[in-house]
Amino acid sequence: MRGLGFHVALVVLGALGAVAQARSTGQQPIQTVWRLDNLRMISGHAVKVIGDPKVVDTDIGAAIDFDGRDDGLLLDFNPLAGLKRFTVEILFQPAPDGTEEQRFLHMEEAGTGNRALIELRLPPAGQWSLDTYLRSGESGLTLLDRGRTHSSGRWHVAALTYDGKVMRHFVDRREELSGDTPFAPLAAGRTSIGVRQNLISWFKGMVHSIRITSEALPSAQLMNVPTAKTHVSRQVIPLWPEGVPGAKADGGDERIVDGRVYNVQRPALIYIEPASHATGTAVVICPGGSYARLAISNEAEGVAARLSSAGVASFILKYRLAEYGHPAPLQDVLRAIRLLRSRAADFGIAPDRIGVFGASAGGHVAASAATLFDAPEGRTGSPLDAESARPDFVALLYPVITMTPPLAHAESRRNLLGSDPGPDVTERTSLEHRMRPDAPPLFIVHTAEDRSVPLEHSLLFYQAARRAGVPAELHLYERGPHGFGVGADLGPTSAWMDRWMDWLRLHAFLPSPAGNGS
Repeated sequence: MRGLGFHVALVVLGALGAVAQARSTGQQPIQTVWRLDNLRMISGHAVKVIGDPKVVDTDIGAAIDFDGRDDGLLLDFNPLAGLKRFTVEILFQPAPDGTEEQRFLHMEEAGTGNRALIELRLPPAGQWSLDTYLRSGESGLTLLDRGRTHSSGRWHVAALTYDGKVMRHFVDRREELSGDTPFAPLAAGRTSIGVRQNLISWFKGMVHSIRITSEALPSAQLMNVPTAKTHVSRQVIPLWPEGVPGAKADGGDERIVDGRVYNVQRPALIYIEPASHATGTAVVICPGGSYARLAISNEAEGVAARLSSAGVASFILKYRLAEYGHPAPLQDVLRAIRLLRSRAADFGIAPDRIGVFGASAGGHVAASAATLFDAPEGRTGSPLDAESARPDFVALLYPVITMTPPLAHAESRRNLLGSDPGPDVTERTSLEHRMRPDAPPLFIVHTAEDRSVPLEHSLLFYQAARRAGVPAELHLYERGPHGFGVGADLGPTSAWMDRWMDWLRLHAFLPSPAGNGS
Protein backbone atom coordinates (compact mmCIF):
# COMPACT_ATOMS: atom_id res chain seq x y z
CA MET A 1 0.00 0.00 0.00
CA ARG A 2 1.26 3.44 -0.93
CA GLY A 3 -1.77 5.64 -0.15
CA LEU A 4 -2.27 7.72 2.98
CA GLY A 5 -4.35 6.16 5.71
CA PHE A 6 -4.41 4.74 9.19
CA HIS A 7 -2.02 2.00 10.04
CA VAL A 8 -0.33 0.27 12.91
CA ALA A 9 2.52 -2.16 12.41
CA LEU A 10 4.33 -4.23 14.99
CA VAL A 11 7.66 -4.17 13.20
CA VAL A 12 10.23 -6.55 14.64
CA LEU A 13 13.47 -4.67 14.14
CA GLY A 14 15.85 -6.83 16.13
CA ALA A 15 16.81 -5.31 19.48
CA LEU A 16 14.76 -2.09 19.34
CA GLY A 17 15.11 -1.46 23.04
CA ALA A 18 16.63 1.87 22.17
CA VAL A 19 17.83 4.29 24.83
CA ALA A 20 19.33 7.75 24.75
CA GLN A 21 21.86 8.58 22.09
CA ALA A 22 25.40 8.53 23.48
CA ARG A 23 28.97 7.99 22.50
CA SER A 24 30.97 4.79 22.73
CA THR A 25 32.90 4.87 26.01
CA GLY A 26 33.48 1.20 26.70
CA GLN A 27 29.97 0.76 28.09
CA GLN A 28 27.18 -1.30 26.57
CA PRO A 29 26.42 -0.33 22.95
CA ILE A 30 23.86 2.44 22.63
CA GLN A 31 21.16 2.26 19.97
CA THR A 32 19.13 5.08 18.50
CA VAL A 33 16.18 4.46 16.21
CA TRP A 34 15.03 7.12 13.76
CA ARG A 35 11.41 6.41 12.83
CA LEU A 36 10.46 8.12 9.56
CA ASP A 37 6.74 8.60 10.08
CA ASN A 38 6.37 12.38 9.85
CA LEU A 39 7.98 15.32 8.07
CA ARG A 40 8.29 17.62 11.07
CA MET A 41 10.73 15.88 13.36
CA ILE A 42 12.85 12.73 13.39
CA SER A 43 13.87 11.42 16.80
CA GLY A 44 13.64 14.90 18.31
CA HIS A 45 15.55 16.64 15.50
CA ALA A 46 13.87 19.24 13.31
CA VAL A 47 13.65 18.35 9.62
CA LYS A 48 14.23 20.61 6.63
CA VAL A 49 12.04 19.28 3.83
CA ILE A 50 13.21 19.49 0.20
CA GLY A 51 10.64 19.03 -2.54
CA ASP A 52 7.47 17.16 -1.61
CA PRO A 53 8.20 13.81 0.08
CA LYS A 54 5.10 12.22 1.55
CA VAL A 55 4.20 10.11 4.57
CA VAL A 56 2.47 7.02 3.21
CA ASP A 57 0.79 3.93 4.60
CA THR A 58 2.56 0.63 3.96
CA ASP A 59 2.16 -2.99 4.99
CA ILE A 60 4.66 -2.42 7.82
CA GLY A 61 3.48 1.01 8.98
CA ALA A 62 4.14 4.60 7.99
CA ALA A 63 7.13 5.46 5.82
CA ILE A 64 8.35 8.45 3.82
CA ASP A 65 8.07 8.21 0.04
CA PHE A 66 10.63 10.03 -2.15
CA ASP A 67 9.92 10.73 -5.82
CA GLY A 68 13.49 10.38 -7.14
CA ARG A 69 13.50 13.89 -8.65
CA ASP A 70 13.66 16.55 -5.94
CA ASP A 71 12.52 14.99 -2.63
CA GLY A 72 14.84 14.88 0.37
CA LEU A 73 15.25 15.56 4.09
CA LEU A 74 18.04 17.45 5.85
CA LEU A 75 18.84 17.37 9.57
CA ASP A 76 21.42 19.59 11.28
CA PHE A 77 22.68 16.58 13.22
CA ASN A 78 25.26 13.85 12.68
CA PRO A 79 24.44 10.67 14.64
CA LEU A 80 27.96 9.28 14.07
CA ALA A 81 29.71 12.22 15.74
CA GLY A 82 32.30 10.94 18.24
CA LEU A 83 31.84 7.24 17.47
CA LYS A 84 34.98 5.13 16.96
CA ARG A 85 32.88 2.10 16.04
CA PHE A 86 29.36 2.02 14.72
CA THR A 87 26.61 0.29 12.78
CA VAL A 88 24.17 2.15 10.55
CA GLU A 89 21.10 0.27 9.31
CA ILE A 90 18.31 1.53 7.08
CA LEU A 91 15.00 -0.19 6.32
CA PHE A 92 13.97 0.93 2.85
CA GLN A 93 12.19 -0.08 -0.35
CA PRO A 94 13.66 1.17 -3.64
CA ALA A 95 11.39 1.72 -6.62
CA PRO A 96 12.31 -0.21 -9.79
CA ASP A 97 12.36 2.88 -12.03
CA GLY A 98 14.71 5.28 -10.27
CA THR A 99 17.95 6.69 -11.64
CA GLU A 100 21.10 4.59 -11.78
CA GLU A 101 22.93 6.28 -8.88
CA GLN A 102 20.98 7.03 -5.69
CA ARG A 103 22.40 8.29 -2.39
CA PHE A 104 19.74 7.82 0.24
CA LEU A 105 21.68 8.24 3.53
CA HIS A 106 24.56 10.72 3.89
CA MET A 107 26.17 11.67 7.25
CA GLU A 108 28.94 14.27 7.01
CA GLU A 109 31.22 16.22 9.33
CA ALA A 110 30.80 19.97 8.95
CA GLY A 111 33.38 21.72 6.80
CA THR A 112 35.70 18.78 6.01
CA GLY A 113 34.01 16.35 3.64
CA ASN A 114 34.64 13.44 6.02
CA ARG A 115 31.52 11.31 5.69
CA ALA A 116 29.67 8.01 5.64
CA LEU A 117 27.32 7.11 2.78
CA ILE A 118 24.81 4.35 2.08
CA GLU A 119 23.83 4.37 -1.58
CA LEU A 120 22.55 2.09 -4.28
CA ARG A 121 23.18 1.50 -7.98
CA LEU A 122 20.15 0.63 -10.08
CA PRO A 123 20.88 -0.61 -13.61
CA PRO A 124 18.11 -0.63 -16.25
CA ALA A 125 16.97 -4.12 -15.23
CA GLY A 126 15.67 -2.70 -11.95
CA GLN A 127 17.84 -4.92 -9.74
CA TRP A 128 19.90 -2.82 -7.31
CA SER A 129 23.35 -3.20 -5.75
CA LEU A 130 24.50 -1.74 -2.45
CA ASP A 131 27.16 0.99 -2.57
CA THR A 132 28.73 2.19 0.69
CA TYR A 133 31.51 4.70 1.29
CA LEU A 134 33.65 6.01 4.16
CA ARG A 135 35.98 8.99 3.88
CA SER A 136 38.37 10.25 6.55
CA GLY A 137 40.96 12.85 5.57
CA GLU A 138 42.86 11.59 2.53
CA SER A 139 41.60 8.03 2.98
CA GLY A 140 38.41 6.64 1.51
CA LEU A 141 36.92 3.26 0.73
CA THR A 142 34.01 2.26 -1.51
CA LEU A 143 32.32 -1.14 -1.21
CA LEU A 144 30.38 -2.02 -4.36
CA ASP A 145 29.89 -5.26 -6.27
CA ARG A 146 27.50 -4.79 -9.18
CA GLY A 147 27.22 -8.54 -9.48
CA ARG A 148 25.38 -8.74 -6.16
CA THR A 149 21.84 -7.60 -6.97
CA HIS A 150 18.56 -7.42 -5.11
CA SER A 151 14.91 -6.99 -6.04
CA SER A 152 13.32 -3.55 -6.10
CA GLY A 153 9.76 -2.97 -4.93
CA ARG A 154 10.19 -4.82 -1.63
CA TRP A 155 11.63 -4.05 1.79
CA HIS A 156 15.33 -4.53 2.53
CA VAL A 157 17.73 -3.65 5.33
CA ALA A 158 21.10 -2.23 4.26
CA ALA A 159 23.79 -2.05 6.95
CA LEU A 160 27.23 -0.42 7.17
CA THR A 161 29.57 -1.30 10.07
CA TYR A 162 32.99 -0.09 11.19
CA ASP A 163 34.92 -1.79 14.00
CA GLY A 164 37.82 0.66 14.23
CA LYS A 165 39.68 -1.00 11.37
CA VAL A 166 37.39 -2.91 9.01
CA MET A 167 34.41 -1.56 7.10
CA ARG A 168 31.71 -4.06 6.11
CA HIS A 169 28.33 -3.87 4.48
CA PHE A 170 25.32 -6.18 4.57
CA VAL A 171 22.00 -6.61 2.80
CA ASP A 172 19.24 -8.36 4.75
CA ARG A 173 21.77 -9.62 7.33
CA ARG A 174 24.08 -11.14 4.71
CA GLU A 175 27.62 -9.76 4.57
CA GLU A 176 28.61 -8.81 1.05
CA LEU A 177 31.91 -6.92 1.16
CA SER A 178 34.56 -5.69 3.60
CA GLY A 179 37.85 -3.80 3.60
CA ASP A 180 40.39 -2.16 5.91
CA THR A 181 40.33 1.64 6.06
CA PRO A 182 41.32 4.29 8.63
CA PHE A 183 38.32 6.30 9.77
CA ALA A 184 38.63 8.88 12.55
CA PRO A 185 35.50 9.71 14.57
CA LEU A 186 33.43 12.35 12.82
CA ALA A 187 32.70 15.70 14.42
CA ALA A 188 29.27 17.35 14.44
CA GLY A 189 27.62 17.90 11.08
CA ARG A 190 24.53 17.12 9.04
CA THR A 191 22.51 14.17 7.76
CA SER A 192 20.56 13.92 4.53
CA ILE A 193 17.98 11.25 3.70
CA GLY A 194 16.79 10.61 0.18
CA VAL A 195 19.55 12.62 -1.46
CA ARG A 196 23.22 13.49 -1.19
CA GLN A 197 23.90 16.68 0.77
CA ASN A 198 24.91 18.58 -2.38
CA LEU A 199 21.45 17.73 -3.75
CA ILE A 200 22.36 15.21 -6.41
CA SER A 201 21.61 11.49 -6.85
CA TRP A 202 17.98 11.52 -5.66
CA PHE A 203 16.47 8.35 -4.21
CA LYS A 204 13.15 6.94 -5.46
CA GLY A 205 11.33 4.73 -3.02
CA MET A 206 10.37 4.57 0.65
CA VAL A 207 12.37 4.75 3.88
CA HIS A 208 10.80 3.32 7.03
CA SER A 209 13.47 3.66 9.74
CA ILE A 210 17.16 4.07 10.49
CA ARG A 211 19.05 2.56 13.42
CA ILE A 212 22.47 3.67 14.69
CA THR A 213 24.45 1.56 17.16
CA SER A 214 27.68 2.59 18.90
CA GLU A 215 29.37 -0.72 18.05
CA ALA A 216 30.02 -2.85 14.97
CA LEU A 217 27.27 -5.46 15.18
CA PRO A 218 27.65 -8.99 13.85
CA SER A 219 25.15 -10.09 11.22
CA ALA A 220 23.02 -12.02 13.72
CA GLN A 221 22.27 -8.80 15.61
CA LEU A 222 21.28 -6.72 12.59
CA MET A 223 17.69 -5.78 11.93
CA ASN A 224 15.37 -8.31 10.36
CA VAL A 225 13.23 -7.39 7.40
CA PRO A 226 9.66 -7.20 8.75
CA THR A 227 6.86 -8.84 6.82
CA ALA A 228 3.17 -8.20 6.52
CA LYS A 229 2.66 -11.02 9.01
CA THR A 230 3.70 -8.59 11.74
CA HIS A 231 0.96 -6.17 10.67
CA VAL A 232 -2.02 -6.27 13.01
CA SER A 233 -5.52 -5.97 11.60
CA ARG A 234 -7.61 -2.88 12.07
CA GLN A 235 -11.23 -1.91 11.61
CA VAL A 236 -12.96 1.46 11.35
CA ILE A 237 -16.02 1.73 13.61
CA PRO A 238 -18.36 4.72 13.13
CA LEU A 239 -19.22 6.44 16.40
CA TRP A 240 -22.55 7.84 15.32
CA PRO A 241 -24.20 5.50 12.77
CA GLU A 242 -27.52 7.19 13.50
CA GLY A 243 -26.06 10.57 12.51
CA VAL A 244 -23.38 12.87 13.98
CA PRO A 245 -24.84 15.32 16.51
CA GLY A 246 -24.98 18.77 14.95
CA ALA A 247 -23.50 17.48 11.68
CA LYS A 248 -22.52 20.22 9.24
CA ALA A 249 -23.91 19.69 5.76
CA ASP A 250 -21.23 21.97 4.32
CA GLY A 251 -18.42 20.74 6.55
CA GLY A 252 -16.14 19.77 3.66
CA ASP A 253 -13.81 16.80 3.34
CA GLU A 254 -11.53 15.27 5.91
CA ARG A 255 -7.85 15.71 5.04
CA ILE A 256 -4.72 13.75 5.95
CA VAL A 257 -1.44 15.68 5.76
CA ASP A 258 1.87 14.24 7.01
CA GLY A 259 0.05 11.64 9.09
CA ARG A 260 -2.22 14.26 10.70
CA VAL A 261 -5.99 14.28 10.27
CA TYR A 262 -7.84 17.57 9.72
CA ASN A 263 -11.52 18.53 9.62
CA VAL A 264 -13.03 15.44 11.22
CA GLN A 265 -16.66 15.29 10.16
CA ARG A 266 -17.39 11.61 10.80
CA PRO A 267 -15.97 10.60 14.20
CA ALA A 268 -14.84 7.00 14.37
CA LEU A 269 -12.76 4.46 16.24
CA ILE A 270 -9.88 2.70 14.50
CA TYR A 271 -9.66 -0.70 16.16
CA ILE A 272 -6.24 -2.37 16.46
CA GLU A 273 -6.61 -5.87 17.81
CA PRO A 274 -4.13 -7.42 20.26
CA ALA A 275 -1.21 -9.07 18.50
CA SER A 276 -1.51 -12.10 20.77
CA HIS A 277 -2.53 -13.27 24.26
CA ALA A 278 -5.46 -10.84 24.54
CA THR A 279 -5.83 -9.62 28.13
CA GLY A 280 -9.37 -8.24 27.90
CA THR A 281 -8.13 -4.69 28.54
CA ALA A 282 -8.95 -1.95 26.04
CA VAL A 283 -7.68 1.62 25.60
CA VAL A 284 -9.29 4.48 23.70
CA ILE A 285 -6.38 6.54 22.31
CA CYS A 286 -6.95 10.29 21.91
CA PRO A 287 -4.24 11.88 19.70
CA GLY A 288 -3.13 15.45 20.26
CA GLY A 289 -3.04 18.37 17.86
CA SER A 290 -4.33 21.49 19.65
CA TYR A 291 -7.93 20.65 18.67
CA ALA A 292 -6.93 21.67 15.12
CA ARG A 293 -5.68 18.28 13.88
CA LEU A 294 -5.05 14.73 15.12
CA ALA A 295 -1.41 13.55 15.31
CA ILE A 296 -2.18 9.97 14.38
CA SER A 297 1.29 8.95 13.16
CA ASN A 298 3.31 10.81 15.78
CA GLU A 299 1.56 9.63 18.93
CA ALA A 300 -1.37 7.29 18.47
CA GLU A 301 0.21 4.60 16.33
CA GLY A 302 3.32 4.10 18.44
CA VAL A 303 1.23 3.79 21.59
CA ALA A 304 -1.21 1.41 19.89
CA ALA A 305 1.62 -0.81 18.65
CA ARG A 306 3.06 -1.15 22.14
CA LEU A 307 -0.36 -1.84 23.66
CA SER A 308 -1.13 -4.43 20.98
CA SER A 309 2.10 -6.28 21.74
CA ALA A 310 1.04 -6.35 25.41
CA GLY A 311 -2.31 -7.95 24.55
CA VAL A 312 -4.37 -4.76 24.82
CA ALA A 313 -7.08 -3.83 22.31
CA SER A 314 -6.55 -0.27 21.08
CA PHE A 315 -9.13 2.08 19.62
CA ILE A 316 -7.73 5.28 18.09
CA LEU A 317 -10.37 7.98 18.41
CA LYS A 318 -11.05 10.36 15.54
CA TYR A 319 -12.84 13.08 17.47
CA ARG A 320 -14.29 16.35 16.20
CA LEU A 321 -12.11 19.44 16.31
CA ALA A 322 -12.24 23.23 15.98
CA GLU A 323 -14.90 23.00 13.27
CA TYR A 324 -17.30 21.96 16.05
CA GLY A 325 -15.71 23.03 19.33
CA HIS A 326 -16.98 22.22 22.80
CA PRO A 327 -18.74 19.92 23.69
CA ALA A 328 -18.26 17.81 20.53
CA PRO A 329 -14.93 16.21 21.56
CA LEU A 330 -16.41 15.34 24.96
CA GLN A 331 -19.44 13.78 23.29
CA ASP A 332 -17.18 11.73 21.03
CA VAL A 333 -14.95 10.29 23.75
CA LEU A 334 -17.89 9.46 26.03
CA ARG A 335 -19.74 7.86 23.12
CA ALA A 336 -16.62 5.78 22.39
CA ILE A 337 -16.55 4.43 25.94
CA ARG A 338 -20.29 3.72 25.96
CA LEU A 339 -20.07 2.00 22.57
CA LEU A 340 -17.19 -0.26 23.65
CA ARG A 341 -18.86 -1.11 26.92
CA SER A 342 -22.07 -2.05 25.11
CA ARG A 343 -20.16 -4.21 22.59
CA ALA A 344 -17.50 -5.60 24.91
CA ALA A 345 -18.30 -9.19 23.98
CA ASP A 346 -17.93 -8.40 20.26
CA PHE A 347 -14.37 -7.18 20.79
CA GLY A 348 -13.38 -9.72 23.43
CA ILE A 349 -12.80 -7.03 26.07
CA ALA A 350 -13.91 -6.75 29.68
CA PRO A 351 -16.51 -3.99 30.26
CA ASP A 352 -14.77 -3.06 33.51
CA ARG A 353 -11.29 -2.71 31.92
CA ILE A 354 -11.79 0.10 29.42
CA GLY A 355 -9.29 2.93 29.76
CA VAL A 356 -8.52 6.15 27.92
CA PHE A 357 -5.13 7.52 26.89
CA GLY A 358 -4.57 11.06 25.65
CA ALA A 359 -1.61 13.18 24.54
CA SER A 360 -1.51 16.99 24.54
CA ALA A 361 -4.97 18.24 23.53
CA GLY A 362 -5.96 14.58 23.40
CA GLY A 363 -4.95 14.58 27.06
CA HIS A 364 -7.63 17.21 27.63
CA VAL A 365 -10.13 14.91 25.91
CA ALA A 366 -9.04 11.96 28.08
CA ALA A 367 -9.02 14.02 31.28
CA SER A 368 -12.50 15.28 30.37
CA ALA A 369 -13.64 11.66 30.22
CA ALA A 370 -12.13 11.12 33.67
CA THR A 371 -13.99 14.05 35.24
CA LEU A 372 -17.07 14.80 33.09
CA PHE A 373 -18.15 11.25 32.29
CA ASP A 374 -21.75 11.89 33.42
CA ALA A 375 -21.95 15.51 32.24
CA PRO A 376 -25.25 16.47 30.58
CA GLU A 377 -23.43 18.07 27.66
CA GLY A 378 -21.86 14.68 26.98
CA ARG A 379 -25.24 13.10 26.29
CA THR A 380 -27.11 13.28 23.01
CA GLY A 381 -30.43 11.55 23.72
CA SER A 382 -29.27 8.24 22.28
CA PRO A 383 -30.26 4.97 24.00
CA LEU A 384 -26.51 4.42 24.50
CA ASP A 385 -26.55 7.28 27.01
CA ALA A 386 -27.78 4.66 29.49
CA GLU A 387 -24.35 3.01 29.41
CA SER A 388 -21.74 4.26 31.86
CA ALA A 389 -19.13 6.48 30.20
CA ARG A 390 -16.73 6.41 33.15
CA PRO A 391 -13.35 5.03 32.02
CA ASP A 392 -11.77 2.46 34.32
CA PHE A 393 -8.37 4.18 34.10
CA VAL A 394 -6.86 7.19 32.34
CA ALA A 395 -3.28 7.82 31.17
CA LEU A 396 -2.11 11.29 30.14
CA LEU A 397 1.01 12.32 28.18
CA TYR A 398 1.92 16.05 28.42
CA PRO A 399 -1.80 16.84 28.70
CA VAL A 400 -3.62 20.12 28.28
CA ILE A 401 -5.60 20.51 31.52
CA THR A 402 -6.48 24.12 32.25
CA MET A 403 -8.18 26.60 29.93
CA THR A 404 -7.61 29.46 32.34
CA PRO A 405 -4.90 32.04 31.52
CA PRO A 406 -2.01 32.47 31.97
CA LEU A 407 -1.24 28.72 31.87
CA ALA A 408 -3.82 27.85 29.21
CA HIS A 409 -2.47 26.51 25.93
CA ALA A 410 -3.65 29.33 23.70
CA GLU A 411 -4.23 27.37 20.48
CA SER A 412 -6.13 24.53 22.19
CA ARG A 413 -8.24 27.05 24.11
CA ARG A 414 -9.11 29.04 20.99
CA ASN A 415 -9.92 25.98 18.89
CA LEU A 416 -12.10 24.38 21.56
CA LEU A 417 -13.80 27.43 23.07
CA GLY A 418 -13.53 30.19 20.47
CA SER A 419 -11.63 33.46 20.51
CA ASP A 420 -13.47 35.00 23.48
CA PRO A 421 -14.93 32.30 25.74
CA GLY A 422 -16.96 33.31 28.73
CA PRO A 423 -15.90 32.60 32.30
CA ASP A 424 -18.42 29.80 32.79
CA VAL A 425 -17.24 27.61 29.90
CA THR A 426 -13.61 28.42 30.68
CA GLU A 427 -14.05 27.23 34.25
CA ARG A 428 -16.10 24.24 33.13
CA THR A 429 -13.34 23.01 30.81
CA SER A 430 -10.47 23.77 33.20
CA LEU A 431 -10.32 20.22 34.43
CA GLU A 432 -8.38 20.87 37.62
CA HIS A 433 -11.74 22.26 38.86
CA ARG A 434 -13.69 19.17 37.75
CA MET A 435 -11.81 16.54 39.77
CA ARG A 436 -14.12 14.29 41.79
CA PRO A 437 -13.65 11.44 44.29
CA ASP A 438 -15.06 8.85 41.89
CA ALA A 439 -12.68 9.72 39.06
CA PRO A 440 -10.72 6.71 37.73
CA PRO A 441 -7.06 6.04 38.63
CA LEU A 442 -4.66 8.33 36.77
CA PHE A 443 -1.21 7.89 35.24
CA ILE A 444 0.42 11.16 34.14
CA VAL A 445 3.69 11.95 32.27
CA HIS A 446 5.22 15.36 31.55
CA THR A 447 8.68 16.89 30.99
CA ALA A 448 10.49 20.02 32.11
CA GLU A 449 11.55 20.74 28.50
CA ASP A 450 7.95 21.11 27.33
CA ARG A 451 7.68 24.68 26.02
CA SER A 452 4.22 24.23 24.53
CA VAL A 453 2.14 22.84 27.38
CA PRO A 454 4.01 23.52 30.63
CA LEU A 455 4.24 20.73 33.17
CA GLU A 456 2.16 22.84 35.56
CA HIS A 457 -0.88 21.45 33.73
CA SER A 458 -0.05 17.96 34.98
CA LEU A 459 0.81 19.29 38.44
CA LEU A 460 -2.59 20.99 38.72
CA PHE A 461 -4.40 17.78 37.79
CA TYR A 462 -2.28 15.60 40.06
CA GLN A 463 -2.77 17.95 43.01
CA ALA A 464 -6.52 17.98 42.39
CA ALA A 465 -6.51 14.18 42.36
CA ARG A 466 -4.60 14.10 45.63
CA ARG A 467 -7.12 16.42 47.28
CA ALA A 468 -10.00 14.28 46.03
CA GLY A 469 -8.39 11.01 47.12
CA VAL A 470 -8.11 9.67 43.57
CA PRO A 471 -5.23 7.21 42.98
CA ALA A 472 -2.68 8.96 40.77
CA GLU A 473 0.90 8.41 39.66
CA LEU A 474 2.88 11.34 38.23
CA HIS A 475 6.16 11.04 36.29
CA LEU A 476 8.05 14.27 35.66
CA TYR A 477 11.13 13.93 33.45
CA GLU A 478 13.90 16.36 32.61
CA ARG A 479 14.21 15.69 28.87
CA GLY A 480 11.69 15.65 26.06
CA PRO A 481 10.15 18.39 23.92
CA HIS A 482 6.40 18.59 23.52
CA GLY A 483 5.13 15.95 21.13
CA PHE A 484 7.91 13.36 21.61
CA GLY A 485 5.40 10.50 21.67
CA VAL A 486 7.26 7.19 21.78
CA GLY A 487 10.61 8.70 20.75
CA ALA A 488 13.51 6.41 21.60
CA ASP A 489 16.42 8.79 22.24
CA LEU A 490 15.36 10.71 25.35
CA GLY A 491 17.06 8.73 28.10
CA PRO A 492 14.79 7.85 31.03
CA THR A 493 11.87 9.67 29.36
CA SER A 494 11.80 7.07 26.59
CA ALA A 495 10.88 4.42 29.17
CA TRP A 496 7.60 6.11 30.11
CA MET A 497 5.55 3.36 28.45
CA ASP A 498 7.41 0.76 30.48
CA ARG A 499 6.36 2.62 33.60
CA TRP A 500 2.78 2.76 32.33
CA MET A 501 2.82 -1.01 31.75
CA ASP A 502 4.08 -1.46 35.33
CA TRP A 503 1.25 0.76 36.59
CA LEU A 504 -1.36 -1.19 34.62
CA ARG A 505 -0.06 -4.39 36.22
CA LEU A 506 -0.20 -2.76 39.65
CA HIS A 507 -3.88 -2.03 39.11
CA ALA A 508 -4.52 -5.52 37.60
CA PHE A 509 -5.38 -4.18 34.14
CA LEU A 510 -2.51 -6.29 32.82
CA PRO A 511 -1.39 -9.67 34.17
CA SER A 512 1.76 -9.78 36.23
CA PRO A 513 4.80 -11.30 34.52
CA ALA A 514 4.86 -15.07 34.77
CA GLY A 515 6.86 -16.42 37.63
CA ASN A 516 6.87 -13.42 39.95
CA GLY A 517 4.52 -15.09 42.39
CA SER A 518 1.75 -12.53 42.17
